[in-house]
Amino acid sequence: MTAETINFRCRHYVGAKPCVFNKADGSECPSCTHVSKYRDRILFIKLDAVGDVLRSASLLPAIVDRHASPFIAWLTREDSVELVRMMALVDEVIPFSNDGIVRVMAGNWDRVYSLSNDQTSASLAAIAGSPDQVIGFCMRNGTLTPSNAAAERWLEMAAFDRIKKQNEESYQQLMLHIIGCPDRPITPPALTIGGSLRQAAAARLASLFPGSTRRRVAINIGAGARWPKKMLGSRQIERFVRLLYERADVDVVLTGGAGEAEKAADILARFDASSPMRAALTPASLPEFVALLTQADVLLCGDTLALHIASAIGLPTVAVFGPTSLAEIHDFGGLIKKVSSDQLDCLVCYGDCNKQDNCMSLLDTHTLVDLTLAQLDAAPRYPAAQITVA
Repeated sequence: MTAETINFRCRHYVGAKPCVFNKADGSECPSCTHVSKYRDRILFIKLDAVGDVLRSASLLPAIVDRHASPFIAWLTREDSVELVRMMALVDEVIPFSNDGIVRVMAGNWDRVYSLSNDQTSASLAAIAGSPDQVIGFCMRNGTLTPSNAAAERWLEMAAFDRIKKQNEESYQQLMLHIIGCPDRPITPPALTIGGSLRQAAAARLASLFPGSTRRRVAINIGAGARWPKKMLGSRQIERFVRLLYERADVDVVLTGGAGEAEKAADILARFDASSPMRAALTPASLPEFVALLTQADVLLCGDTLALHIASAIGLPTVAVFGPTSLAEIHDFGGLIKKVSSDQLDCLVCYGDCNKQDNCMSLLDTHTLVDLTLAQLDAAPRYPAAQITVA
């Protein structure tokens, strides 16, 4: 084969197998009408929790605009691979593995975006490119080093609780400063959701609520093991739902993953079987979780993955905050209503505690119901535009 036969600068070229268009319609490079040439080769490194990975997708349009027809490869951990594959503007997903590290080393990247201040990400950035090619954080002389003043500020926020608590900018605003686009408007992440996934989610909920035409309130009940007080406990969720039922005729869907099975069973046991509440956990698939949330009308959650999915699919949300930063979550023009206690001065502690009166227990349930009903009547802020059906 020669360069005249294969277009090596087409973003659809994979080398080890036919491209998607050769399979779809027999297209071959010399006469292909689907060719999409790129110039700059960009590596984006994000190994953090899945929610952090998703919210970082808001930065992709700014990165694309900073480069000439870029090819964007995203390096991430295995538990985020499915989600990154759903993101618009990502040409290649590289799992963090031995094979992935080899790919990073041989990538010949024009620019490396390494926006997480951990040593593993910074070390990978140092492997992928020279220090002047890295934006964000890189290991230099064995030390994690920021690439500019904005990255240094993020390090200071990580190192000093006082600065973290004083911050009033969203994560996306802080990252846009680091990549050099401080004035760029913030857009939600864009995801591609297969039509069959959405149909399966719709069918699943229809089977859980047969014949129902009521609107659906999703409650993502999980908080994760690291910060348990990111979300209301079972008793608080029970109080919330009972108050909600007094004021609205709605179905309630409990969502989460495998780790929420016990909590979901506990909540369901507090209600009569005839109550319009069901659990629809998605323990095996992130795309199924995304598709399930597209079938809800409003969401109640903590500062978790569900919150970032909601911003991507235009789902009006009420989000509760305690140990993590409320300011860092962008509200996308009111799509996300943020709630925290005004009775404590220890919020944004990034820890856990044994206080009887804590950041979750002190939240007013009536306020949460008021906000949920208001969001229930709000039209999606980004309908369809952010959801591309494959």
